Amino acid sequence: MFVYSEKIVKFIQEITTIIKDVLSKELHLTVSGNRFLDAKKRYSYPLSVVIYNDENMLGYFNPEFFQLGFHERLMYACRSDLRNIIRHELAHYMTFINNPYLTTPHGFEFRAFCKQVGWGEEVYSATVHITDGISDVEESDVLRKVKKLMALSSSSNKNEAEQAMIKSQELLLKHNIETKHLASSDEDKVFLKRIMKQPKKTSKMMAIARILEAFFVSVVFSRTLEGTYLEILGSKVNLQIAEYVADVLDKKLDDLWDQIKHEHKLKGLTAKNSFFLGIAIGYCKKIQALKTSYPTAITQNLIVVEKNLEKAKALVYKRLSHSSGTSRYCETAASLGKQAGTSLNINPSIERTSSYSNEFISHKN
Repeated sequence: MFVYSEKIVKFIQEITTIIKDVLSKELHLTVSGNRFLDAKKRYSYPLSVVIYNDENMLGYFNPEFFQLGFHERLMYACRSDLRNIIRHELAHYMTFINNPYLTTPHGFEFRAFCKQVGWGEEVYSATVHITDGISDVEESDVLRKVKKLMALSSSSNKNEAEQAMIKSQELLLKHNIETKHLASSDEDKVFLKRIMKQPKKTSKMMAIARILEAFFVSVVFSRTLEGTYLEILGSKVNLQIAEYVADVLDKKLDDLWDQIKHEHKLKGLTAKNSFFLGIAIGYCKKIQALKTSYPTAITQNLIVVEKNLEKAKALVYKRLSHSSGTSRYCETAASLGKQAGTSLNINPSIERTSSYSNEFISHKN
């Protein structure tokens, strides 16, 4: 999970400046903007830096994204140590450029490169595993409550199901307002995570992306040579919830299509794609109708939360390219999808508990 704030963006800029200095002065490579040429000046490679805080290592190089990652705690490290860690990860980058099929990260080729450019043990061992203070992200109390409410939303009792869906959205809204997530202060952090890797962008991914935005995250498609991801951006709690929802929907949408296509004798990719996008439209319409029922004070707070999310998106993505396209459309499948979306329950068959039902189903004005 990547982390961003105004302060962290400045740290990324500092790291990028050091990288460019090392590339030009120590590796004698040509740097132009946020790209550099290899030693033979045949190919241009990007400089992409991210900061994370949920891994047990101080740095890494990700060849799929041509990305250099550094742990947040390095913001407070000695600058000579930081420079050596940057050199270490650049050595991985250069080794990958020279031989992209290597499977041993710190093998002979890696050390040979370091030795060739005069980097010693202080660079070989610069990126070490962290043994203190790092653990798996604990499931938040808000996420646990939302999961249980989503399970209740599959109740055969229509009133109970509707109230559970309403309460899950109200709980999320209350949490975002009270904790002031995504506020503009440079000490407030936003997080980014890549989920749902697929060979290519699909209508199911597009439908899930639209639905996830109802859970106070921003969603962007990220493409590499190896596949397409959804990048979800927001508070740590909102990302936990959105990832959970995406996992549930990934299977649930396929199950709904299997059911509908047999009942209505539908077939073909056009019908399937139209059905998935119809589900997203139906679900989002239901959530939008719920928002219009909020009191004015809550609606105003909701606008602030959504604006802050847009600010966070602008902080992380300086430039966003937009792609559009046309595809064939099946009106019948889309209409059935909209109906399915309005009654969509996002639950993974969690066992219900009567005590929890009593706690959350009472609706307060």
